[in-house]
Amino acid sequence: MAIETPQEKTSFEPIEIGKKEKRKKETEKISFGIFLILKREFVDLFSIKRVLPYIILSFIFPFIFSAVAAGNLTTTLSDYNINYQISTVVNYYAFYAFFWNAGILLWVFCGLTASTFISGEETNGTLVFLLTKPIRRTTVFVGKFLGYFLNMAILQLFSLFLGLTITCSSFQVSSVVFLQSLYYLIPTYLFALIMIIVVGILMGFMSIVSKRAVVNILVLMIIVLLVYFLGLMFRVAIPGFYEQWNIYIIDIGYNLSAIYTSFLNLFGFQPTPFFQQNFGLFFGTYVNQFTNISAFLGASDTENGLNFLLPETGYINPIISIIFLAVFVVVILIVGIVILERKDVSG
Repeated sequence: MAIETPQEKTSFEPIEIGKKEKRKKETEKISFGIFLILKREFVDLFSIKRVLPYIILSFIFPFIFSAVAAGNLTTTLSDYNINYQISTVVNYYAFYAFFWNAGILLWVFCGLTASTFISGEETNGTLVFLLTKPIRRTTVFVGKFLGYFLNMAILQLFSLFLGLTITCSSFQVSSVVFLQSLYYLIPTYLFALIMIIVVGILMGFMSIVSKRAVVNILVLMIIVLLVYFLGLMFRVAIPGFYEQWNIYIIDIGYNLSAIYTSFLNLFGFQPTPFFQQNFGLFFGTYVNQFTNISAFLGASDTENGLNFLLPETGYINPIISIIFLAVFVVVILIVGIVILERKDVSG
């Protein structure tokens, strides 16, 4: 009687487990690589030669602006109702914060930093060295971006807090006004975080496609001019063509201002004639049909604060502006990573 030898059963489980372990190790390796580069970038960016100028510039413009604004008042602001004081302080602060602390200053510092993400590593020869290690090029970019983001998020929070402190001091208001005004720092800071991401990815893309610092800086300066002065030039020089040619579609300043004011509105922001007049002039957010707002200031109820509203232009829904901005950033990021992975960085 023949005895059948039992057949061995083939199991694929060890192979599957092996694949999972391999993927896990690769994930851990990428995460560790990102953390190392993030840490290095974060620490490097906190150098005195970079942080000190940022703090000084965060102080100078708000100080001059607030001092001039306070000097133009016929009486001391603290003589008025506390709601009037808060409204005045917040509106002056919201305007110059968008224009400077979370605007031109942020764009310049973020842009100069992000424009060296890859080009700086190439110039110094450190990128080739990093790629000899088990680190992907995308890991280098992501690590540097995250380090930059955390650094700028901290600096920007301090910058906005410093600006509000200076404004309250210039207007000589009480600590109660300062504390209640802090509430409106939140939407400004949220907007600033978005700007940090946008500028970081945009100029990070430039650092991938161009090694020349002069080119990157020139591109940055052109973008800043387009954001903060393009709409102004069109509305002042050829006002009729702005709406007729739908220039607001490509007016970055208008779209950003619409996003910013929508953030403020979510927090119950009450715009004053000063805020609306200047946002209408510089960015087209409000209908800018008055050249003198003194009549409206005089007619405002000081017991309840300045609450006269000029109509918003409403060219584009802020949600559409946010969606377009998000799509643009994602596309630029994907294209940049693809170029980076295929780029020759041997020398």
